[in-house]
Amino acid sequence: MPAKPDLTQVEKDKLEINPDFDFRKIAETPFEDITPNELAMFKWCGVYHQLQPSFFMIRVVTPGGLMTTKQFNRAIDLAEIYAQGELCITTRQTLQFHWIRKEDIYKILEGMAEVGITTKNGCGDVPRNIIGSSLAGVVPGQVGDSQKIIRMLADDDEIQNQRNLPRKHKISVAFANEAGAQTLMNCQGWVPVKRNGIVGWKFHAGGGLGARPYLAKVIFDWVPEERVLDVTRATVEAFRRHGDRRNRAFARLKIVVDKMGADQFGDVLLDILKERGIQGLEKIEKATSPVPTIGKMFLNGQEVLPQKTAGLSVVRIMIPRSELKTAQSRAIARLADELGGGKIMFTNRQNIELHDVPEANVSALLDALHAEGFRTSGHEHLPDIVACVGTTMCKLAISDSPDAYHRLYDALANDEKYWKAIGPLRINITGCPNNCAHAWIADIGLRGKRFRNEDGGSEEGYAVFVGGKLSEAGKIAEELCDIRAVEVVEGFRKILDIYLAKRKNAKETFNDFCARIGIETFRELVK
Repeated sequence: MPAKPDLTQVEKDKLEINPDFDFRKIAETPFEDITPNELAMFKWCGVYHQLQPSFFMIRVVTPGGLMTTKQFNRAIDLAEIYAQGELCITTRQTLQFHWIRKEDIYKILEGMAEVGITTKNGCGDVPRNIIGSSLAGVVPGQVGDSQKIIRMLADDDEIQNQRNLPRKHKISVAFANEAGAQTLMNCQGWVPVKRNGIVGWKFHAGGGLGARPYLAKVIFDWVPEERVLDVTRATVEAFRRHGDRRNRAFARLKIVVDKMGADQFGDVLLDILKERGIQGLEKIEKATSPVPTIGKMFLNGQEVLPQKTAGLSVVRIMIPRSELKTAQSRAIARLADELGGGKIMFTNRQNIELHDVPEANVSALLDALHAEGFRTSGHEHLPDIVACVGTTMCKLAISDSPDAYHRLYDALANDEKYWKAIGPLRINITGCPNNCAHAWIADIGLRGKRFRNEDGGSEEGYAVFVGGKLSEAGKIAEELCDIRAVEVVEGFRKILDIYLAKRKNAKETFNDFCARIGIETFRELVK
């Protein structure tokens, strides 16, 4: 299709370049013959050109974060051969391969397809991997069947074939009114509600982080379950129609919802549903208030959780910097088969859970994991740090996030007395303003920046943000101070020691402390 001459180059590319590439043919094409425009469109197949020329990252799609051990073992086999023996867990509950040669891209895509895993829509201006709580379907307190909804949306051709949206589109489905599914930072956020024994869904829209963070607003207080798919489709269509295609910095749904407001955006969705002849719209209730009321996160440091099915448990494994070597991955897969339920669940903090573990096997599983060098303590506390790939692989990063991760982890994570005294603490480190590692919504978030030196050069460091959260109405973290990369441990100790000295009591969390004293007072304390 010929593109209109006044479109931006990205919009022209989306009309003129078929995003479903033949990577067998690409393997035979000299790298210099692939245009930058085509390289950018590889993302629609989950293939992303790395910082290093001729090397690629491949992201698979695992709705809700779930893989069988058969699928995980296939990923391990492929990583061992083509990805330098390493897999990486993302914050959207899936896996990435790094250091893939152009000649080997198709081998990974075809190899994962053989076990039912696609890479379609792994990246690009498309509906991305649909996420939820890692505990969906297993722990007590389930209000709605979020896994059923996730599968329904992930399998819907109309949604998944939207390959020309203004920007990426992210959907989250929670199992209850709790923050684990990160409802407020997604384009669409679905939360189950029960009335008189009937489950419906509260619909949020307009969340998104990036360089300009927005928290989602409540659009509908009640959507009958049989209309969830229709409303999801209508929201994607509304984004397609109203998203900014002239300025990519303002192209997200969060801008559309913010400009329209929740009430008008709800009307736009209802109009689209009417256009489509959808019946029963009178049962959809518009929000009485756009302000969310999300409950606090279910998870708070547990190593083992009882499942709703008697006799079964969830065992949680921490994965340092989200990186899994082949031997580690094989150990997890083997233990999941021998002592668990043959399932691998990826979490939005880049860790792994093993579900359906018989209670009789829990102690043996923990012992085996510890023997393999895995940590199971410290989740949602100081050792549980999220970090992006930073300048090691990303073209946009300006700081080495993995280096900051390792400095903090090596210096503080093994001081159990210290981090237990601090209590719940979510630390997220992102290498650039795009915030792939979600610094905006962490208790403490680091965002990469450069410091100008007297000699005219520069060195890397971080802006430090505190007090972010995704519960209640949510809160975007506020900037506290700047830290040079070489001083990150010293700076963190000062911030945390101030908290320990000034908190009301041991029950006051770091986040509550930030809210009580206010950012101006905290800034004075850390000067």
